[in-house]
Amino acid sequence: MYLTGWRMVLGADLLRDTDATVAAVAREVGNEDAFAFSVALKRARGVSPSIWRRQAR
Repeated sequence: MYLTGWRMVLGADLLRDTDATVAAVAREVGNEDAFAFSVALKRARGVSPSIWRRQAR
């Protein structure tokens, strides 16, 4: 659980601070599957990665 939470924090920061694709962010935080990362981020943040990026900027 801790590792997943940490990955979501790092992924959310990367989405906010870079123009990297969701797939690139997923790989950067150690998740090979962009879809699984998207589902996990939505579960953790309540919104999809693209919406998170727009709202966080």
